[in-house]
Amino acid sequence: MTRPLNRALVPVVLLSLCQCVQAASPLEDSRPGRPGAPRWVEDYRFLDDPAKASDPFDGLRYHRLSESAWLQLGAEARYRADALNKPFFGLRGLNDDSYLLQRLQAHADLHLFDDALRTFVQVENTRAFGKDLYSPNDEGRNEVRQAFIDFNHDFAAGRYTTRVGRQEMAFGDQVFVTYRDVPNLRLSFDGVRASLNLKDGRKLDAFAVRPLKTGEDSWDDGSNNAVKFYGLYGTLPLTAVWNMDLFAFGLETDDRSLAGEAGDEQRYTYGTRLFGRYQALDWSWNLAGQGGHLGGASIRAWAVSSDSGYTFEHPWQPRLGMRVDAASGDSDLGDGKVGTFDPLFPRNGVYGEASLTTLSNVIVVGPTFGFSPWRTVRFEQGVLEVWKQREEDGVYMPGMSLLANTRGTGRHVGTIYRANTRWLATPNLTLDLDMKYYDVGAAIKEAGGEDSSFVSLRATFRL
Repeated sequence: MTRPLNRALVPVVLLSLCQCVQAASPLEDSRPGRPGAPRWVEDYRFLDDPAKASDPFDGLRYHRLSESAWLQLGAEARYRADALNKPFFGLRGLNDDSYLLQRLQAHADLHLFDDALRTFVQVENTRAFGKDLYSPNDEGRNEVRQAFIDFNHDFAAGRYTTRVGRQEMAFGDQVFVTYRDVPNLRLSFDGVRASLNLKDGRKLDAFAVRPLKTGEDSWDDGSNNAVKFYGLYGTLPLTAVWNMDLFAFGLETDDRSLAGEAGDEQRYTYGTRLFGRYQALDWSWNLAGQGGHLGGASIRAWAVSSDSGYTFEHPWQPRLGMRVDAASGDSDLGDGKVGTFDPLFPRNGVYGEASLTTLSNVIVVGPTFGFSPWRTVRFEQGVLEVWKQREEDGVYMPGMSLLANTRGTGRHVGTIYRANTRWLATPNLTLDLDMKYYDVGAAIKEAGGEDSSFVSLRATFRL
């Protein structure tokens, strides 16, 4: 029987945040994990008990090889149909674009020596059919999405892991680092990551990686040698209701142009996240500052990102939230100072799945509202007002792509109306419907842009 939506989503969130070796697996109640969560977090060792093998696919997904070894298998098929009116606000010469995206994945997860050694390999086929405005995130054909080895050491207080190879990463609420599920190609990195997870909730990650660069043919994705990404991310429980993350990231990019400056960039991001829950209230607040150099220019930038909400005591579990985001822009191009914030590798879907807004030279404010009239259906709506933080700077799209002719235009970017519906049709099948209307303001109208709309239907089948 399909679990209630809220009960199905909570385990996914918990699994994404940490691997708790000794805790009971939420997958006992609902498996596999719903779309979005990485597959490497799944732990099916509870299937050693034959009485718990109640799902028809349990015999495929878990294989006990010996007393100290086991193999997990899984797969995903996702089809996404999109229809856009005035993509990129009509500023790239196209009035409409309709297409179909395909993502097929399969993985093998081998654990040896009582999980002291682990190998995870995930391959995929991604295709874009009928898309006019092609992007590198649309199609990679046949590729290795993940391939890493874990060296695990368990001790009384927790677990230490060294991960080497191609891997997905996400930290906190994914404001600055995510695996980016909505695009056809999820984001992977090549490198090394060391993780310390303590049973009292304290965590620390250290990593040094390069993002993947997508090729046009099969089996040709490789490390982007022009970009280095490294840093620390730690979590510290403060009280029963308050938690704090602390992070420091370094991003080095060869030959970059931004805010009227050009050259090699060394950008350093420092920040914190305060998050928690008290009865019906929940909150997640991020604050970050950036420094460094771009060529001969100094970098001074900042950003805040927050989501706060109240869940009412009602069978539909309605949640009323408020989103307040802001990120600095540059006030004077070419003055030897860069004020434009770079959101690194962010999850932009909080602004709508059409990928028209990112956390750079922006102010975003608006309410969100979600409810579940049925146990397997969740509706989410939001209205977001968007402005430039600096009128002199431009409007930035995901990937720090500058929207043409938007520097020096009006400050009001527009109003985003978005609606999302998720239906857990079966334990394996999830359907997502996303709709978005962008009522543009002076910042885009003065550049020659028009209102834009977007409809997306995703069907995801997971084993």
